[in-house]
Amino acid sequence: MKKNNLDLNLLEEMTQLEYFLVKKPMTSPDFWGEWQEKYGKASIARVALKKIARTKKLSHEEYSRLRTLMSMYDEVLKYLEQLKNTALNVRGMPTNFNAELDDEDIDLDF
Repeated sequence: MKKNNLDLNLLEEMTQLEYFLVKKPMTSPDFWGEWQEKYGKASIARVALKKIARTKKLSHEEYSRLRTLMSMYDEVLKYLEQLKNTALNVRGMPTNFNAELDDEDIDLDF
């Protein structure tokens, strides 16, 4: 069966993104270590791309590629955040707590 360019491009992109799949089960003790590794790498890559955009003179093609990569890392980080929230929900922990603490709310009596 002959593969067209789209199929080959998709396969190449999926192969490159496969690193960011967290393969450990959410209930596994190793899940959070793997999740943190993937999240850290994606976060650092995004920071590096921002720095390059601010400090380097890029051609139009390079800048276009940089924007594409930044968008890809945004999507990867979104996936990892959703995965984290799902894992926390599986463990019975709320994931959207927006509590603001005042100094009065903090109990400093030991």
